[in-house]
Amino acid sequence: MKRDQGRLTEWFDEKGYGFIQSDHQKEHKVFLHIQDFAKKGPRPLIGCALDYAVVVDAKGRIRAKDVIYLKASQTHKPLNTRIESFSKQNSTLDKMTIGIILYWLILFVLLNVGKLPQFYFLWLVLVNAITYLAYRRDKTASQRGKQRIPEMTLHLLALLGGWTFAWFAQQKFRHKTQKQPFKKIFLCTVVINILFTIGMLILLEQ
Repeated sequence: MKRDQGRLTEWFDEKGYGFIQSDHQKEHKVFLHIQDFAKKGPRPLIGCALDYAVVVDAKGRIRAKDVIYLKASQTHKPLNTRIESFSKQNSTLDKMTIGIILYWLILFVLLNVGKLPQFYFLWLVLVNAITYLAYRRDKTASQRGKQRIPEMTLHLLALLGGWTFAWFAQQKFRHKTQKQPFKKIFLCTVVINILFTIGMLILLEQ
């Protein structure tokens, strides 16, 4: 078996598999399962550098075996030419984080000037705390094979205002970050909740 190096471009954490983009065979994606790592380590993250043995499985897929993580100094190419997708993901994370911080600052200012009802602010704090705990429990359940929290429940919590801590929980636990259509529905709940908050503020001004 020959060995190759590449970057993880897709990862479905709930199902434990993803795809590697080889540095040398750009026309092929290499299938990777969590059990194919040579030894246990951190959960895979999109953009991470990997070294692996190349095999063809019974389904005819090009598959990675005996996979190990690589440091930047061990890769074949300069780091800045190989982590474009990872950089884009970090950029998205940074923008969302900044947006959430600004969102809470605006809420805090509105609360202090009497524009935002105190009960609504306390509700947001409570529902975000519940949402964070729900994501943590669901992640633990997925790892232990126990009963999961329905995705509809997670979306409902986000819709009710818990989307900010839902986002942080997704990144911290690497949970629901790649799954579609979960991501699209989650973004819809964010937009709807923000519109609801703006509408409520307008009505209270009248």
